[in-house]
Amino acid sequence: MASQLNPAWQRKSASSSHLAKISARFLSEGPQGGQQSELCQVIPFLLEHPDQNWITRDLCQVLGTRGHQSALCHLDETSGTNANDLQKQIRARCNEYELCLVPTTSPLSIRRFEFDHVVLFVNASLDGILAAYQQIKYLAQAHKPAIGIAIVGARDQHAAWRHFRKLAVGSLRYLDVPLLNLGFLPEQVVPGNGAPDHHRENYLARISERLVRSGFHCSIETAPGDQQPA
Repeated sequence: MASQLNPAWQRKSASSSHLAKISARFLSEGPQGGQQSELCQVIPFLLEHPDQNWITRDLCQVLGTRGHQSALCHLDETSGTNANDLQKQIRARCNEYELCLVPTTSPLSIRRFEFDHVVLFVNASLDGILAAYQQIKYLAQAHKPAIGIAIVGARDQHAAWRHFRKLAVGSLRYLDVPLLNLGFLPEQVVPGNGAPDHHRENYLARISERLVRSGFHCSIETAPGDQQPA
């Protein structure tokens, strides 16, 4: 059965076996033909609260230091911006950047733009797990994007895994939505807890590498005329 996703957001095959299963299930059909074009990589992030904006800001910087030129592309969620307008904004960034990070606190925006991948930053608490489950349930009512999870504020790796497992089991059992574990940020690196910047960067670097290696992003096709000459 063909996907009904907006064809502008094309799924890319991934190296991760888990993500490959997701891609096979939710693969969206893109434009066909022999015209040469390039793909701009877009990573949407669904934040639980605006206080999490520091994560995408710092992650964007870490990606840059690791050789992946990245830019934040904020949605204007107070206006009537549609998918075509957003694509134009992102295509403009594609002239200079490899990755466009799109943070939002609105599940409605993820559905409205029909992103086929989205990353959720989930607070390491029962309330955080319940809130994330409700967001996943809401997204699953539409086009079921592939969903990656990063746990924020866990005591340690074992605690982060327990929180992820609790959410992943419930999501798969009751919503039939598999989740991809993208890592975690321990409570020590949350701003205000006094951790050195390089300590926070180490954890963000692990998340960034999982994102890049797994190919966990949407792709927007750009016509040759959209690209600046080398």
